[in-house]
Amino acid sequence: MTPPPSASIGQVVVLVERWPDPVPPAELPLRGAMRPGARAVFVVLLLLATVAGAGAIVLLWTTPTPGLWFSLLFTVLIAALVVVLWVVHVGSLAYSAERVRAHARWRGAAGRIDRLDGTVRARTVSTIEDGGVDRFELVVDTAEGPLLAAWERATARSPMLLQTQVPGVGARARIWRIREAGADAPLVIEVRDPSVVSPAADPL
Repeated sequence: MTPPPSASIGQVVVLVERWPDPVPPAELPLRGAMRPGARAVFVVLLLLATVAGAGAIVLLWTTPTPGLWFSLLFTVLIAALVVVLWVVHVGSLAYSAERVRAHARWRGAAGRIDRLDGTVRARTVSTIEDGGVDRFELVVDTAEGPLLAAWERATARSPMLLQTQVPGVGARARIWRIREAGADAPLVIEVRDPSVVSPAADPL
């Protein structure tokens, strides 16, 4: 079975309580680059983990152990753990750089952002153990074809959504898209929060 497509970085869903003025967002509603302070802290922690791992491996081969198998097993485990931590860090830097590029591309497209109207055709919701929503993706049908975007929490401390706040199939959507851009270009899909009661006449 072919896995469903995933939204590219910069393809963002924005939940609104009521439709804002029909003008494109001046800034892409997406987190920016990782802050230098946070980056420095991560690097220091990784270096400490690397030194601690190297020290543990040295001890495995310079002190008595239950056998060669024991030293080999834990050497591999410790080395793998350190490598995974560095891979995760490099991946987070790459993700941060992608967000920066998406922001720059959106700002550079000022004056070339068009509006489309659409309808939610499908959604994919990611929840945590207590049922809170930490991410969802929407597929929206438009006159120019289906478009995909995702909502996710701004930070790890941001509140989760209730499942009743996730727009359902058939919900109206307003899309802001860079003119003549490729499938991976930044875009913004605005959808109403279905848990908010609004006046019957609420023009899109």
